[in-house]
Amino acid sequence: MKFNLPIEWLIVVAVILVLVLYFDAGATDIRSLMPQTKSALTPWTYLEPPETRIRMLWIIHAYVPKTNAGSEICAHTLNRFFMEKPYKYDIWVAAPGFPKITYEGVRCFDLYDAELLGKLVNSSHVIHSHSYIYRRQLQFICRKTGKPFVEWVHTDNYVRSIPDNGWVDRGLRERHWTVFNAQSLKESRRDLLPERTYTLNPAVDYRLYQVAKERKNPQYVLLSNVNDNKGGALLIQLAQALPDFQFLGVMGGYRAQIVGNEQQNLRYIPNTTEIKDVYAQAWALIMPSKEETWGRTAVEAMSSGIPVLVAPTPGLRECCGDAAIYCNRDDVSEWVSALRRLRNEKEFYNTRATLAYERARALDPKPSLDAMEVWLNDEVLPSAATQKQTQISTFENLLLFR
Repeated sequence: MKFNLPIEWLIVVAVILVLVLYFDAGATDIRSLMPQTKSALTPWTYLEPPETRIRMLWIIHAYVPKTNAGSEICAHTLNRFFMEKPYKYDIWVAAPGFPKITYEGVRCFDLYDAELLGKLVNSSHVIHSHSYIYRRQLQFICRKTGKPFVEWVHTDNYVRSIPDNGWVDRGLRERHWTVFNAQSLKESRRDLLPERTYTLNPAVDYRLYQVAKERKNPQYVLLSNVNDNKGGALLIQLAQALPDFQFLGVMGGYRAQIVGNEQQNLRYIPNTTEIKDVYAQAWALIMPSKEETWGRTAVEAMSSGIPVLVAPTPGLRECCGDAAIYCNRDDVSEWVSALRRLRNEKEFYNTRATLAYERARALDPKPSLDAMEVWLNDEVLPSAATQKQTQISTFENLLLFR
């Protein structure tokens, strides 16, 4: 049988094959993007045999230090917690465009390295992800290999993207686990079985974020991530309404950033891993978020007794409790009044600073991380399929993540 394809189609097919097999459009040497972290990046060359330790693999769309956003920082915090026991755990992260580097004990590599990905998928004990764009591929992988799939959920958008009764892959059955970053977010999915879900608040160790000694003359009202959802437009409005205040916006790691260059009392700095240096310059943090399922940034700031002003989302209320000052996102006058009172009334400021610091201490993540490790070992890992499963081939990996 002969197939007489036009030469144009043959060229298209050839180009696609070249792109799939050899081209990595996302490949970027992150060492050139993050010069301040060069000392923390080291190459790795050795993949030890399986079963040496408990091997966990993250397959995600981005990772620190290239992308310093909430989900990525949370994943890395978890990984560092596990790598405090390097004799027990072996942690890997596959993300598009990553070179083979070790970052603070976690080994990273390019998701498009299909051969290495296949080896790690087939030798890992559990697969993790917080990336909605890959969840179908990961469900397929875990169905075929018998691995447990742990799905970490951080956003309202993630929850809304999946219809009722469409969350759990029936082919995985008891091997599909979901971890929510807040109880309020978990309660929004009442269709899920409680025994297959878990809640773990983003881990922020207040001891690691304290900058009290460095905060000699903090001058800024701070907003971290100036996209629309986080309140980039309100930051500009506040700078206009309070010309005698100084405002600082930190560029975020995702979504379009809203930047205003006309206000002399408003400046912006690039996204950074050195966030403690930023907090050392701030006397207040604002979080006028439209949607916020927790509030990691608030906890980081409160760790140094920096008062926080936030919008009353369910997640921020759960996170901050009575420690925050709550303002209507769309009422600029509320934010202006609260900021003026903080600056002009020393006793009020000191009271809010004390409440903030006490709240950060109360959210000490060590007990919850220890409990999560017990859950992982007692519930998740034993759920792996006991019967022999089929391994993922290199060719399947090429098709799955292209």
